[in-house]
Amino acid sequence: MIEEFSIFERNKVSIEIKLTAIAMYLLSSSLRRIALLLNVGKSTVHYWIDRFKDVLDSERKEEVKKLVIARIAVDETILKYNGRKCYLFAALNVERNKIVHLKVYPARNALTAYSFLKEVLKICEVEELILDRGPWYRNSLQRLGVRFRHETFGERSFVESVFSSFKERAKIFFCSITVNFRKREFGLRWRRVLECWNRFCRMFVFYFNVVRRCY
Repeated sequence: MIEEFSIFERNKVSIEIKLTAIAMYLLSSSLRRIALLLNVGKSTVHYWIDRFKDVLDSERKEEVKKLVIARIAVDETILKYNGRKCYLFAALNVERNKIVHLKVYPARNALTAYSFLKEVLKICEVEELILDRGPWYRNSLQRLGVRFRHETFGERSFVESVFSSFKERAKIFFCSITVNFRKREFGLRWRRVLECWNRFCRMFVFYFNVVRRCY
């Protein structure tokens, strides 16, 4: 994938070193640790990671053939940034244990639930959604007209493995989610925080669906 999309320009550092840096990052290694082990600058590693994120973003924008998935489990969890809450929504293909969609929102309500489920249905066709009885889903399910069932444990609980792994990695990468703006620019800062979280989400989906299966 890296070579096919020409992510990196050619220079003295081999493609193998750059791939190793990305793999280490996805497997919970900090930028400082990667730089020390590979004997390169921390800013260089950061640049490689950003280039890879840009490719994931562009790939996501391309149209792909819709998949038909039998059952998708949906759940959400709380994330915190400087004492302020935001919410991570996840949709998981329970048969293949692969993330279908992952996104962070500033609130958990009917509007964000509808936005998330609508994006899931743009990615794939689903025969059945598995959710809890959160009131924020009620109107969304009616508007979208999708088949669903409520479940407290069972297959819906599979999403917990996504959340635990995500939060474990987020602790290490939290420095890349901090954003410095003046106090009067808090609204801009918060939008930037959400943008950083969601770029991290796209990296994490690649890790969860591809990288971890290689180990």
